[in-house]
Amino acid sequence: MKKFLTVAFAVLFGAFMLSAAKAELSLSGYQEFYAINADKQTEAGLDGSVHTDNSTGGLSNGRFTRLIATGTTTLDNGITVTGVYTISKDNDSNGDADTSTVAVDENSLNFSGGFGTISVGNIFSAGSMAHHRGTTLIPTAEPDNGATGRYVTAGGSTGGYGAFDEAGYALDGMKLRYMSNVYEGFSLAVSYESCMEKNSGAASHTDCNGGTVGNYDDLIDAVISYSGNFEGVDVGLTYGRLQGNTEISAGSEYNDLDAQVYSVRVAAAGFTAIYKNHTYGDSGLIKSDTVDGDGEGSVYAVRYDMGNFSLGYVHTETSIKISTNAAESSAETDTFGLGYNLGGGVMIEFAHGSIEETGGADSLKDTEADITLAKLSFGF
Repeated sequence: MKKFLTVAFAVLFGAFMLSAAKAELSLSGYQEFYAINADKQTEAGLDGSVHTDNSTGGLSNGRFTRLIATGTTTLDNGITVTGVYTISKDNDSNGDADTSTVAVDENSLNFSGGFGTISVGNIFSAGSMAHHRGTTLIPTAEPDNGATGRYVTAGGSTGGYGAFDEAGYALDGMKLRYMSNVYEGFSLAVSYESCMEKNSGAASHTDCNGGTVGNYDDLIDAVISYSGNFEGVDVGLTYGRLQGNTEISAGSEYNDLDAQVYSVRVAAAGFTAIYKNHTYGDSGLIKSDTVDGDGEGSVYAVRYDMGNFSLGYVHTETSIKISTNAAESSAETDTFGLGYNLGGGVMIEFAHGSIEETGGADSLKDTEADITLAKLSFGF
């Protein structure tokens, strides 16, 4: 009898708390599983046969499986408040930390009304929300999902091979973000991040001077977008600017962040095409070097949907000059995707991609690899 009364009291107390909060609660989520084969002809500048003991393929549980809790309520003045809290399989606790700083692991509070939406928390940046990204377009969302790249040991050129995504893309450092409503097809998105070190993989009191040079402070990301339909053709345009401050590291000064991003999306009759360009010059590179910079990345992508079937192709090009190298370090990827919608949120998708990386110091191939994968996912 005592156990029964305890359970009954707990149920009544829970019902009281829910009714007192006056918030609508909902759960959603996503699961993914992979089978992957990686053929690495050249790895870290060496013949791939040298690394015969390096096997990173096989079955995988992916990175982005998560459970999302959403609560919504309305204030007395009519403003809608939405809280989002995500439990990610790969978070910063108990082992696998693949997404410990990625914004799919969201923790946010959002205020929406006639003024637009103001958000605060571990959230996507303005550019992450607004720009059209061909790297997410095709089935499997490669190379954005990162499965193809994560199963290759890259060349590791000093300073990398350039970037097709801007600083802070998809990362969950603490931000304040504003997104306007759409007026005559135009909209504005702006986000402010005090320092990129304050993410879900770090303590809340993390020192903003404790990160690397690429962890910019006072990062402002602003994007103007336009979308419209012209005789059955959907057109989307974006232009964005990012600015942020670097730190003095080991007595050396580095260039502040100054980057631009623009994207174009055209869709009609089942076809979708996207082009995106990212230029960031010598952002984050040491000031005393004068030959370096010209950082740039471009993405070209196309997709066709017919019934439950989807086909897609994406090509990326990146390049940057590092230190005193007059030659660029560069990378190119080509990825083909095929998908079938089984219904009810279940998808089966396939992709085949190739990666080539060339170091500017010697103009030799650092990486040559082919990746083939199958992906099973369930969104609910």
